[in-house]
Amino acid sequence: MLTKRQQKILNLIVGIYGESQIPVGSKLLMENIKASSATIRNDMNALEKYGFLKKEHLSSGRIPSVDGYKYFIENFLEPNKLDKKTIFDVMQAFDHDFYRVSDIFETGAKLLAKRTGFTSFVLGIQPKDQILSNFDIVILDNHSALAVMTMATGIVKTNQFVLPSSLTDKSLKTISDIVHSRLVGKRAIDIHYALMTEIPQILAKYFQVTDGILELFEDIFSVLYTEDIHVSRKHDLFDYTSRDEKLYQLLSDNQSLTHELRKVIDGESMRVIKIDEAGAFENLTVIAQKFIIPYRGTGTIAVITPIDIDYDKIVSLVDLIAKILSMKLADYYRYLDGNHYEVQR
Repeated sequence: MLTKRQQKILNLIVGIYGESQIPVGSKLLMENIKASSATIRNDMNALEKYGFLKKEHLSSGRIPSVDGYKYFIENFLEPNKLDKKTIFDVMQAFDHDFYRVSDIFETGAKLLAKRTGFTSFVLGIQPKDQILSNFDIVILDNHSALAVMTMATGIVKTNQFVLPSSLTDKSLKTISDIVHSRLVGKRAIDIHYALMTEIPQILAKYFQVTDGILELFEDIFSVLYTEDIHVSRKHDLFDYTSRDEKLYQLLSDNQSLTHELRKVIDGESMRVIKIDEAGAFENLTVIAQKFIIPYRGTGTIAVITPIDIDYDKIVSLVDLIAKILSMKLADYYRYLDGNHYEVQR
């Protein structure tokens, strides 16, 4: 569709405008394009007719349109263009020991936000795919207890609950035994299914009245289905987008925010770059990269940006931090086998 010169002009305008936010004229392009100013202007006019460039006000310069950015992302994006100092600084930020996986995620989100200036996120394995590896009940007093659930990722989720007056120590032991025999080793989504199918039948063998016990099970395991999201510079998003009430409400509810992010980033692709023109992140770009959580699954690091950015640079940063997250997680899981647990706060 485009000639090689038109492709180069579009690439240059995307890059120059992403760094300077100043409309690009033909004279500036002559330094990199072996053609006259008139020829370059003709190509710029053609790119404008294709919908890839647009004029801003009365300036003779052009800026990329949304379609221009999309075309660039799909055809010409070239990540891994970071200078050695940036790579060194990013790696140095992770140059210490981590004893909680949440601290690794938090560092990744903060570093990406600091380096880009935009709202950044890190998500772990989806809750439905988390595997319950251990379960304990700790009696706190005569009226309450604490369920302690260790996931295969090393995260420990806790849930304090009220002890029914009819529940004896023997009953609690029975509940714990049922969990260990029927639920430990299962994914959260399978636990949810088991609570609706086999668990009521099993409880009927041990308890004369099961309604209250089943509700207790459902309450205890409800924390397994909430997602942990690590966000940095959340409300900076309003610095480069409209102060939309729906967006404010979304940012105020981490579960809703995570749900909307998952709608954009989930799929088979390891990298997602989506310019959202009508969704929850209207007129913004979501850049996301999955990273390996060794022997357990994948997490995701993401940043929400304006549309007119230096895509090569930011995608390169996301890629670099995603790789380092995988490296640090590999180190962390070496410690996990030595019973270094993380307590979810």
